[in-house]
Amino acid sequence: MSLTPRLPSPALVVAVLALLVALGGTTYAVTALPKNSVGAAQVKKNAVRSPEVKNNSLRLKDFRKDELGADVFVKYVGDDSVPVTGVVGVGDDTVVKTLSLPAGTYYVTASIYGFNQSAAIAGELRCFLRSTGEVLVTGTGGLYVKLPPNVGNNNERGFLSLDLGVTLKASDTVTVACNKGTAGQVVQAGASLSAIRAHSVTSVP
Repeated sequence: MSLTPRLPSPALVVAVLALLVALGGTTYAVTALPKNSVGAAQVKKNAVRSPEVKNNSLRLKDFRKDELGADVFVKYVGDDSVPVTGVVGVGDDTVVKTLSLPAGTYYVTASIYGFNQSAAIAGELRCFLRSTGEVLVTGTGGLYVKLPPNVGNNNERGFLSLDLGVTLKASDTVTVACNKGTAGQVVQAGASLSAIRAHSVTSVP
């Protein structure tokens, strides 16, 4: 007795095709995720690191307020009483005040006052704020002020304010240096220096 092979029924063919499509759809879902389907619950803790973040893609609003610029650096040196430095020479700068700073970028301000000791000759105080680092913003790097003669109890003083932005690649100093107008003048000067370290932000909102 011979057996004739029976062809699968149309219903069986449809069922097998449906199974294959279903299995293929599951595989596709694993290899190609729909847009916006991954959230905080699907990301493992500490899985996203610097290499996975596109450079210059984060903005200031992506960080907490206390995370940027947390290590605020402020340094001050000064004289708050009377002038302490005798300014001598014409065109020869006398160092009045220095401020040592570690490497970094700073905004530096100087408050300078001059005192004319002569009762007969007017004085002129010329001062400069300088650094050997890379000056980013010159600001007011140098000024002069005229000082009337010191007559009687008239203790004539003049005041200057200087500032600059500077980047120091290594530990260095910023300096206030002054000179006087003519050889006959008797001028003294004192100064205060302060520095605030700046933080660079590559992207802002």
